[in-house]
Amino acid sequence: MDNSYPLQRILFVTKKMVLGGAERHLAQLLPLLKARGFAVELFVLERGGELEAELTKAGVMISGPPRRSGRVMHLFTATTALYRRVREMRPDILHFFLPEPYLVGAMVAIATGHRTSIMSRRSLAHYHRNHPWLGRVERMLHRRMAVLLGNSHAVVDELVAEAGDRRKIGLIHNGVTVAPLARDETRAAQRAALGVPPDAFVMVIVANLFHYKGHADLLDALGTIALQLPQPWRLVVIGRDEGEGPQLFSQAERLGIADRILWLGERRDVQDILPAADVGLLVSYQEGFSNALIEVAGQGLPMIATAVGGNLDAIADGHSGLLVPPQDPETLAAAILDLATHPQRRREFGLAARERTLELFSREACVSRYERLYRGIGAPSGRSVQAIIDGGELAPSQAN
Repeated sequence: MDNSYPLQRILFVTKKMVLGGAERHLAQLLPLLKARGFAVELFVLERGGELEAELTKAGVMISGPPRRSGRVMHLFTATTALYRRVREMRPDILHFFLPEPYLVGAMVAIATGHRTSIMSRRSLAHYHRNHPWLGRVERMLHRRMAVLLGNSHAVVDELVAEAGDRRKIGLIHNGVTVAPLARDETRAAQRAALGVPPDAFVMVIVANLFHYKGHADLLDALGTIALQLPQPWRLVVIGRDEGEGPQLFSQAERLGIADRILWLGERRDVQDILPAADVGLLVSYQEGFSNALIEVAGQGLPMIATAVGGNLDAIADGHSGLLVPPQDPETLAAAILDLATHPQRRREFGLAARERTLELFSREACVSRYERLYRGIGAPSGRSVQAIIDGGELAPSQAN
C-alpha cells in the first residue's frame, strides 16, 4: 500500500455482476486498487450477480437493491438507493461502467452536485442505432464528465467524435492475468477430460452465443473446409447461450459437422481448458476490447479474429495472429486452413501472441494506468487525460 497519497474514495457503478467482460474486469480491478491504497466500493443496479462473491471475499463492499419489481420500478428504486449512497459516502470519484449505469449514475451525480465523474465505455456504441435518443442523452452527459475512457482505439475514436474534447478522453486497455504456459501433460489431460483425441487439431472460441459474435459464420467456414482440415479436428465452444443455441445446433447438423463440435456452455475454468487447443478464434461483427481474446493469446495460442474494434489493438496481423473481415466465411475458412496446415507458423504466432499480451495487456500494467489516472485526475497539471494515464511529464512550456 502506498501511504504517500491521501486516501481516495471511489464508488464504481455498474449494472449486475454477471459473467460478462466488464464485470470480470471490475472483479479483477477493484481488489487490486484496494491493495494499492484506494477505498473502493461497488454499487450495482441489481444485486445477485455470480461475481459478487469474489469481491466480497476480497473485502470490497457492494451495495445496491435486489430485484423485486418490474424493470421501470426497479430502476427508480436503484436510482434512489444510489442517490442515498453517494450522499452518505461522499466519494472523491464516481466511475460508471456500461450504458444504463452511466445514465443513472450521471443523473445522480448532477443531483448530488458531485464534480469528479468518469465514464468507461467497453464496446462500440452500436446500441445508438436502435436508440438514437440514448446517443443524444449520452452526448449531453459527456460534457458533465471529468474523464471519458475507452478500452480500444476504436472506442476512443468514437468518444472523440461524440464529445469533441480529446484532452478529457483516455485509453486504458483491459488487462489479464497471464498464467505460465501449460505443460504437455496438462494439455493431454485436458483433451482426455473433454473427450478429444490426443492427435486432433483443436480450435477454441470463447464468446457467449449472441448473433453478433459470428458463430454462424464460423460454422459456415468450417463446413466448407471440413474435409481439408487435419483429421480429426474439433471446435470447442465456450459461452452462455443467449438464444442462438438451437439455431446453431441445427446449422452444425445441416453442415455435417455436429460431431466435431463441443458446446461447453458457460464455464468458470476457461483457463484450464485453453491448453487443449491449437488455435483461438473470435469472429464477432463488433468488439470493444475482448478479455477472452487476450486471455487466449496469453496462453500462447495464435488467434484468428475479425478486423473490428479492439481486435485491431490486440492482434498484430501476420505476427501474433490473423485478422479477417467480419461476416466473410470464405476468408475466415482460408485463414483457419492456413494455420491448421502450418504448425510451425502456429508456434511462432502463439509465442508472439503471448509476448504481446505480457507487454501490453497484463493485469499489472492495466491497474497502474488506473492508479495514475485516479491519483492525477484532481491535480491542476495542465496535462491531458492520456498523459496522466501514461505517466507523461509536463512539457517545459507547461511546467513554467
